[in-house]
Amino acid sequence: MTRTVKAGEKTIEYDLQIKKVKNINLRIYPDGKICVSANRWVKKSTVDRFVLSKADLIEKAFKRYEMCKSEQYYTEKELVKLVTELCQKVYPYFEKRGVAYPQIKFRKMVSRWGSCHPTKGVLTFNKNLMFAPLECIEYVVFHEFVHFLQANHSTRFYEELSNVCPDYKERRNKLKEVKIR
Repeated sequence: MTRTVKAGEKTIEYDLQIKKVKNINLRIYPDGKICVSANRWVKKSTVDRFVLSKADLIEKAFKRYEMCKSEQYYTEKELVKLVTELCQKVYPYFEKRGVAYPQIKFRKMVSRWGSCHPTKGVLTFNKNLMFAPLECIEYVVFHEFVHFLQANHSTRFYEELSNVCPDYKERRNKLKEVKIR
């Protein structure tokens, strides 16, 4: 059932769901929907007061969602095209070093932005790169290609990386700020 409460000049509309729960639960969705679940024994006036007590939290969440909407992201299809084009662009440097053009794959990963399997000739990129700026995506492509020359993260690896991406440290630091959604 839809309910509304007044928080100063603003009206908060929420969907109340009666469930077998111990606490009153509040969920705020990016599309602007607010859902509250409560036990059937909790008075509606108590739920209304609870929602009012969370008015600041609700407003902050909506502001955060608006900021996220304004940021430029890539769709999955756009990311695949972009990374593939970047791989083709940097490949000539690695071709001269004896690297065969790799198979490019994409998948969701939890703890890596990309991976390289030199013996199999495969580069895999995290689909969550769609939330990263172009310069960070370029860094990941460079990083993974360098693994064909140096399989580990040794000093020689970073020397090779700095040859193709001199500002890799700045790009890597910027990538660390990207939040995976």
